[in-house]
Amino acid sequence: MIVFAALPQPTPVENTWASPATAFVIAGAIFAVVTAIVFSARRDIRTSSDFLLGGRKIGVGLNTLAMVGTGLMYSTVIIIAGHVALSGFDAIMLLTAFTMSTVIAVLVYARPAGNIGGFTLGAMFALRARARTAYRASAVLTLTVYGMFMIAVLASIGIGAARMFTVESPASTPFVGAVIAVTGLVAIGWVYVGGMIGVTRMLALKVILFSALVVVMTILILAKYKMNMFHLLDDAQANAAPNKNGFALLEPGRLFGKASTPNANTSPQDPWVHLSKTFSVAAGVIAMPFLFTRFLVAGSGKEAQRSSGHAAMIAVTFWNLMVIVGLGATAILGGAAIGSKWDTRDITLPLLADKLGGKFMGGALGGVALLSTAAIFAVLLLNGVTSYVKDLNAAKGRVLEPAEELRVIRRNVVVIGVISLILGTVLVPLLTHLFIPSSIDVGATCVLPAIVYSLFWRRYNTSGLKWTVYGGLAAVVLMVVFSNGVSGDPSAAIFPDVNFKFIDFEPGLVGAPLGFLLGYLGTVISKERNDAGYAEMRVRSLTGLVFPARKASAATGAKVERNRDSGTVSAH
Repeated sequence: MIVFAALPQPTPVENTWASPATAFVIAGAIFAVVTAIVFSARRDIRTSSDFLLGGRKIGVGLNTLAMVGTGLMYSTVIIIAGHVALSGFDAIMLLTAFTMSTVIAVLVYARPAGNIGGFTLGAMFALRARARTAYRASAVLTLTVYGMFMIAVLASIGIGAARMFTVESPASTPFVGAVIAVTGLVAIGWVYVGGMIGVTRMLALKVILFSALVVVMTILILAKYKMNMFHLLDDAQANAAPNKNGFALLEPGRLFGKASTPNANTSPQDPWVHLSKTFSVAAGVIAMPFLFTRFLVAGSGKEAQRSSGHAAMIAVTFWNLMVIVGLGATAILGGAAIGSKWDTRDITLPLLADKLGGKFMGGALGGVALLSTAAIFAVLLLNGVTSYVKDLNAAKGRVLEPAEELRVIRRNVVVIGVISLILGTVLVPLLTHLFIPSSIDVGATCVLPAIVYSLFWRRYNTSGLKWTVYGGLAAVVLMVVFSNGVSGDPSAAIFPDVNFKFIDFEPGLVGAPLGFLLGYLGTVISKERNDAGYAEMRVRSLTGLVFPARKASAATGAKVERNRDSGTVSAH
């Protein structure tokens, strides 16, 4: 109980929407179905490739749904609805960043990553840099993002439990802690049994359920207005909570206008704060390692690109529906009901579900939301274990026997999963809103430049990779420490009573160009040049053809054995 004593609680509000009994019944039914799906995948697992990548036999349709599902989180569905309801036009503009990120995936990452293969980012880096350095850099990036995102996901489970599985406000701390623990343990079991195949099928089910729920809510909203969007927009504009700066809901300004940030009076922030978030999301989301893995499970680069393109179209449709739902919440419930505070944005969708479909729809939303957070926990765990086993062993030059490797992977699922659950729950009392944007900043600052340079710049080398990854990480950490997420913001900072911040924008805005600059400088100051590695990269990224094992070279300092399944199997 000591661990849970300081678990964070969402801002207390009168909970009139929750139907705990219905939510638990629906969540239990969903979890039972997922468990059956996961166990059905077990018979297809024979090797580490089967466990970690589904044997690269996951079809385009299933991978498409899994790509969409990996991006649907508590923060991108439940909170986005409230964001649109409160901020209108500017929140819709912010949503376009997720669409732009999928475009980057289609145009830059998907086909080359699918053709190159491998289990992690390290396979791509190892074609341009010394193998051990490349895999070490991949492990640092992946496990850093894993650690930050894991804490935020555990916090999301707790917040969802407090909002939709109890009518108490604030919720009982032992109750919230128990939901986090049980959900986390179940997710660990799912990964242990089903591996990538089970997780992929679970993500597909999550998308189907979430989409069905949102479609039904959209239809009910439009039916209320007899399919007349103009009347819906008129009511949303008229019923919206007033803005302190006088900006209407459907005009620019509520987010991007000067002094429009939530704490502008007590902690003035430059209006660029939300524009910088838009840029960081566009550049960094799809570069996060656990999302990048979806390109590696495809059978070929062509299939990876097709999956990515289809996922982009589904995602755009989903966000359009979320815009209607968000504006519908304002039009139907009114600004007074949903409030005007940012820290209560997550009550908007549950309130609307209760209004449109009663306790059953509210309970269904709770069940699907819990599945959503559990699925992301599972995705993160599988990605973290993959990097821990594959990257770190490759960095040490260690090659495990296939049967032993599968046992090691499964053992690490349990060990890393339980340790992450315990440590993550202990750290949840921190204001974890900082970790998700920081992870995205790492994607924009470190992963995006490293991938682009690896794929397209002939001169890129080991030194450039080091500067990109470690220099970029240092820059992100420095900017985050001196941002309003750490100090200077009385309501949202980790240290609200002190002020040593000087960064009033999302670090990715500066970090992304800085990452490219550091990669360039690190490359040109080194005499290392690996034209053969670049040629191999180009051939593999365009065709998927795999070069045979080649002798030690000045570029890698090691003999490198290759196949498409693992990228670089060993470095001796």
